[in-house]
Amino acid sequence: MNKRQYQPRILTSVEKIFSVIMLFFTTNAVLPLFLGEADPYSPPQIRPTQLAITVALYSVAFYFMAIGWRKVIQNARDIKWIVALVSIAIASMVWSQDPSLTLRRSALLLATTMLGVYFGTRYTVPQQLRLLAWTFSLVIACSFFFAIFLPKYGIDQDQHLGAWQGVFLYKNWLAKAMVLAMSVFLFVRPRRFPSLRWLGVAASLALLFLSRSATGMVVCAGIITIIAVYRLIGGRDAVVIPFIAVGLLLVAWPQLQNFTVAEVLQLVGRTPDLTGRTDLWSALLLAISKRPLLGYGFNGFWLGMRGESASVLLATGLASGHNGFVDVMLELGGLGLVTFVAGYLVFWQRALGFLSRVPGPVPAWLCMYLVFMLLYNLTESSLLAQNSIYWVLYTSTAVSLSAGSFRQLCNNLNGQSLNPWVVAVKMQGPHGGRNA
Repeated sequence: MNKRQYQPRILTSVEKIFSVIMLFFTTNAVLPLFLGEADPYSPPQIRPTQLAITVALYSVAFYFMAIGWRKVIQNARDIKWIVALVSIAIASMVWSQDPSLTLRRSALLLATTMLGVYFGTRYTVPQQLRLLAWTFSLVIACSFFFAIFLPKYGIDQDQHLGAWQGVFLYKNWLAKAMVLAMSVFLFVRPRRFPSLRWLGVAASLALLFLSRSATGMVVCAGIITIIAVYRLIGGRDAVVIPFIAVGLLLVAWPQLQNFTVAEVLQLVGRTPDLTGRTDLWSALLLAISKRPLLGYGFNGFWLGMRGESASVLLATGLASGHNGFVDVMLELGGLGLVTFVAGYLVFWQRALGFLSRVPGPVPAWLCMYLVFMLLYNLTESSLLAQNSIYWVLYTSTAVSLSAGSFRQLCNNLNGQSLNPWVVAVKMQGPHGGRNA
């Protein structure tokens, strides 16, 4: 091996290690735990330590983006709906309640989105899954360590006494990460010791159970059911999955009518008001009605005791919409929500096209992640989230589902039942989006 070949290989290895570090950082593990919870009654503040780390890491990320900038820009153009949504968020500083805050936060949102474009461009889906498996292995190992040896941080000592939160600030954050981790380990295909992925699945489910998160358990059960149905009927018939789900609902509806709402919610450990969420959503709908078209600006609603958020805080004590679609309406109004929904439906259409044409786990993973985002944003918020692995993966999923990728993958198949893991690697070369 000559010197010219050796240096790019080192750079590729460094890039993969950095990608894992960056993904770990975007899970919001460890650092927020030590920085502590922000005061919901105070305006959002910049934390110097967190800002310095964020700027340093994203600077390195932009260096790697710059190496293959042409492909990154090309793929950014292919996800027009996400670009449009981010553009609306940036433009919202014109009508925001806090223009300077909106400008700063939308800049970070743009950086997060570009990180997702880079991740989807640089790595094939199998490579993405392997990097995610390494990332969540670190999260799982650290969560067990914190809960066992540093229970002051790893186990909730206050509101949900005894519930594990691992390396996260809240138990629900741990549960959400573990549902995604479980999904990653189900789909990943390690090059060595493939059976180890089942250890990852078991560890993820154990932490999910220890977190005592009802939302996490319900979403996890839904994803496992969808995966089981997909494998049962086969990839080429997977387009019927939505119709099967509707059919099962119609069959079960007469039986469900025999239960009251309270009884159904009690089965999953919820109160009829969804732990205060229904009162919160009622208050937020009133706030939305005052600015239904454009909202209050990106990150321009929750300003502590300033503006419209003051009355919501006093009435509910909560400083989050606990619903991704409600939060989008608050910040970007109907314009933002319609833009997101339109893009999501386009991505679903492409995902179903993959399922109908391509066998194997690659299209199933892309569909699964779209389901994950839909289900979790019903009671939590991951849409337009800055420095969030969930928005990064939503963007990278959109890149993997771009029209160009779909046409190229179908052309490579040429009507043959090839292994999609092999085809995906052939599409971009052995090192992803560029030779390295």
